[in-house]
Amino acid sequence: MNDKSTIKKLDDEGHLYYMDYAGDYYDPKLIREIREIVRARSGCSCFLTHNEWGDVITCRNYDLGHRVSESNPSFTGLNIILHCKPEGKYESIGVADAVWTDPFNPFYQTGGPEMDSFHPGLFVGLPYVCMDGINEKGLHASLLRTEIKKGDQPAQTGYAPGFIIRQLLDNSADAEEAICLVRSSELRPADWQDTHIFVTDAKGNSIVLESRNGQLSVKNSDIVTNFYVCSNDMEDSYSGGVLREKAVYMAEADGKKRYSIGYGHGYHRFVSIQSQLEMYRDSTAEAYRTVMQEEQALVVLRSVVQNPFTKAVGTSWTQYSAIYNNTERTVRVWSYQDYSRSYCYDVRGNIFQEL
Repeated sequence: MNDKSTIKKLDDEGHLYYMDYAGDYYDPKLIREIREIVRARSGCSCFLTHNEWGDVITCRNYDLGHRVSESNPSFTGLNIILHCKPEGKYESIGVADAVWTDPFNPFYQTGGPEMDSFHPGLFVGLPYVCMDGINEKGLHASLLRTEIKKGDQPAQTGYAPGFIIRQLLDNSADAEEAICLVRSSELRPADWQDTHIFVTDAKGNSIVLESRNGQLSVKNSDIVTNFYVCSNDMEDSYSGGVLREKAVYMAEADGKKRYSIGYGHGYHRFVSIQSQLEMYRDSTAEAYRTVMQEEQALVVLRSVVQNPFTKAVGTSWTQYSAIYNNTERTVRVWSYQDYSRSYCYDVRGNIFQEL
């Protein structure tokens, strides 16, 4: 495993680091240990668009409000831009939420790696808590939470969502291969059904992989938040005694349905993203795709940021925003809602300088 000098602090606050992962994270002993401790889930918003040069870009907010402790409800977080190059598999760059490897370990609080007694061996499980990432083929995968409806089956295991993301980044070149991998994986859909997965590729494909009651569904969508998109749950629904909003179908002028609205939460964010994307949709092109500058894509992400002022839709915390360029195989990260500075790396782990 890496020594401490290979872990680089990026921001002043200690919320974001960079790390090259050196080690065999497919070692059977390590996997057995990780299955016992790793947990991974998240809120989040994602969408796919294109920049002004035609590059495919995938845009992502990672929303999860880790608390310091029961007595200290302040938000905390420790995210790692993680470079992985497993032997015989695809190279990737992604962002890991280190807290999910051991939520009660003080080393995973803000600035933990700066502590004198920190040892990088604590980061051995990071490849399995990447919340999103992109590989050398331009395939991107993001993990997002779905809300289980009363009567639906809960997820069978806590580690499975992170393992699925890892398998996709290491082994899939495009969306079609991602579908085949999930269908053939030893992890069953029932293992990870309180989450769904947004997959995009360098060809501009964007799909949602979704599990509900042990059944895998796949749907084309350029937006995803935190409700089922492969199921029709258009009735008013109660959760915890609170009435959920009744969403509406969003359709084209000819009446063709573009988005299906299912049970869960995140409708406000979905509608906000969708309405803004429509301003950038090229209706003259056969692909009917959206095109915007990355600065504009960041504006869309910032419009659905979660913080203590977003109480109308449930208080969470956007730990980072990221824009992945599927064409260039890069990621740019804005940490802890500080949009004055970003950190950009390519899939080989190099600091990426835009021309």
